[in-house]
Amino acid sequence: MKKTKAFQFFNKSFSVNDYSDMYKKLRLDIRYPANVKREQIFIKLLKEHKPKKIVDAGCGAGMPLIHIKKQGFNIIGYDKAENMILEAKKNLELYRLPSDLVFIDDFENPKKIKNNSVDCILGMGAFYYAKNVKKTLLNQKKKLKKNGRLIFSLRNRLFDIVTLNNYTKSFLDEIYEVKKLKKEWKNQYKHLTKNFTDRKITKLEKNIDEEGVYNHIPHNPITISDEMSKLGLSVEGIYFYHYHAFPPVFETYDSLHFRKNSWKIENPIDWRGYFLASTFIVDCKKVS
Repeated sequence: MKKTKAFQFFNKSFSVNDYSDMYKKLRLDIRYPANVKREQIFIKLLKEHKPKKIVDAGCGAGMPLIHIKKQGFNIIGYDKAENMILEAKKNLELYRLPSDLVFIDDFENPKKIKNNSVDCILGMGAFYYAKNVKKTLLNQKKKLKKNGRLIFSLRNRLFDIVTLNNYTKSFLDEIYEVKKLKKEWKNQYKHLTKNFTDRKITKLEKNIDEEGVYNHIPHNPITISDEMSKLGLSVEGIYFYHYHAFPPVFETYDSLHFRKNSWKIENPIDWRGYFLASTFIVDCKKVS
């Protein structure tokens, strides 16, 4: 499948409208409110850290930025998708906030933010769409003052273990090094994993992978501290969100029951998040 650059996908009209709406209503009958939970965690961290100047890198349609601004924080934001910025400006005007709080820039290599000028940078569901996550984080770090915070979300690689579909099979194929198995064992392994079906044949809506949008492979929350330390970032906290109370296919059986039970167990610091949450937030401090 030919991969689409993320900003091109999110620049489409249906993406723009959807990303405004998903922050406005908590409706479990419409969708799972993962972005609402993510925003709650970000705001809680901002209240703890009390940064003076915040930048929302990849701000999209601007709803989280607006909610953070309404909490009294000094925040600006940018996005590479022009239609997202146009939508964000409309939303800002709707909430009686200056439309120039947002502008066009590229979170992979921002040009309009001065180096060593920001207390806190937020990446809410943005950085794993970068072509090179490591380079993107280093470019973001340049904009931070000493001891500044870089808070961003990542997809959880360990979640693949419990999805019981083709993601699980791919995960197991890799850690068991199935390609190296002798033929007899490969056949036995194939038999054991035959029910880990391709999620595309289910009634689930297409996820971002199946839409053909380029995104980086998920990150392992167990090793993320070591990864960040190599970039001069100290991980001060890991917080999980978008829990799945059952394997994802169960959402096709009774979506409302699935979402209600998943919402009940949302807890950013529950150890089960290492496996049951599809995404997590990393709170980093610039140390070098």
